[in-house]
Amino acid sequence: MKKLVGLLAALALLPSAQAGELAHSAEYRLRYQVDQDKDGVSGGQGSTNDWKQRFKLGSTFRSGEKLTGQLTLLHNSTWGHSGLYQSPATAVTGDSGLGTMDGTKNGENLVLVNEAYGSWMASNELLVRFGRGALAMADGRVIGVNDWGPTPNSFEGVLFTWDKEFARFNAYGVKFAQLLGSSVSGPSVSDPEINSYGLNVDWKTLPEFLKMVNLHVIQVNVDSDNSGSLIPAAAATATTPATPAASIPKESRMRYGLVVSGDAMNVDYRLTYAAHTGKFSDLTAAGTTTDREGSMIDAELGYRLPDWMNSRISFLYHTDTGDKDGATDNKLTTYDPYFYDRHDNAGWMDIYLWGNLTYMQLRYTMDIMDDLSFAAQYLIFSQTEKAGSNSAGVNGFSGAAAATSATEDVLGTELDLAVAKKYEGGLTITARAGMFSPGAEYLSTNSDAYTQLFLEGKMAF
Repeated sequence: MKKLVGLLAALALLPSAQAGELAHSAEYRLRYQVDQDKDGVSGGQGSTNDWKQRFKLGSTFRSGEKLTGQLTLLHNSTWGHSGLYQSPATAVTGDSGLGTMDGTKNGENLVLVNEAYGSWMASNELLVRFGRGALAMADGRVIGVNDWGPTPNSFEGVLFTWDKEFARFNAYGVKFAQLLGSSVSGPSVSDPEINSYGLNVDWKTLPEFLKMVNLHVIQVNVDSDNSGSLIPAAAATATTPATPAASIPKESRMRYGLVVSGDAMNVDYRLTYAAHTGKFSDLTAAGTTTDREGSMIDAELGYRLPDWMNSRISFLYHTDTGDKDGATDNKLTTYDPYFYDRHDNAGWMDIYLWGNLTYMQLRYTMDIMDDLSFAAQYLIFSQTEKAGSNSAGVNGFSGAAAATSATEDVLGTELDLAVAKKYEGGLTITARAGMFSPGAEYLSTNSDAYTQLFLEGKMAF
């Protein structure tokens, strides 16, 4: 009896727990990629290959109808990532070159918390979400999840969703960074931060020929910080200019855009427009202000033949602004693509990122069978401004980003073929082949075709 009383007393001291519901979802994917002459030089990099895997686990916690929690965990790894064999005498514990994967020195054994947020249904029309989570707007061409990459986009802040019969309003506040503050001489502010606030509106009451009408407005504020910790000059790109080593420029920039899409009969269409305008202070020299602006248009027109293997043929045109002379005139006009879904925007080979980029795409898709699909596409890339430079994607090489000629603008062409097969139980296998042929704006020594073979197996649980 004394033992029972003691056990009850101990349990009484434990924190109380609220019973609720718990649901899980998971995805495992394995990718194999072969790159031939990735640098555009025959016999240069030659043939390289790698295996990459990702396991994503999502857990949803519910307490009644009002409270929900979301936890998403990720594990990414490249098989044999260390890749450098060391003799036992010089090896470091955890070196995968020796096959020792104990996590001591190998960061790819670690699990990443990609999402951790709670949500409260304050009323039938108002939902409040707070914490770290994905944030997707409209068609993902300004802010998207970017789930194709190893780590999806995730933001920390508060999201308010007000759902009315005629429209859905999403207002958010996100804290991008807590800067280091003053560490060297120069201008600074107390508790410098990078914050963003936005409003996203989706109209719901639309005529039949419209499927989406979306408007967004985003404000980004960067406090001045003299620690030199945000964008070092060595990390500057065409869309992210260098900053002085002794200061972080103060920035105020507004983004806005519109997405319209729909279909009528067998014709479907989409138009995405996005722009940003603002100012940097102390960017090129102390006491000066640099204007930063840019815009993009991404439009697609498609036609379906549902009676012929559900075929669809489409034409896409994309153009975004570039800059002719960098920061020399205190005005930067290269479009900053922000947090968009990068894959399938500028080709499946992921050679280019948006920014000073113009391209046309012709695509054909068909369902060979209910569980077997085929797709082919052809793209022509060029620079928007001949004297500007471009940003390379995850599979791009230095020749893709270089500003090699002020008189040439043809970057190259890309041809992609893909087949996807679905199996029972949630398994999908995709095979793809791509070939990029460099144009006149590519480095003169990098003129050979770059070919890519890609195979992916994905299991959804």
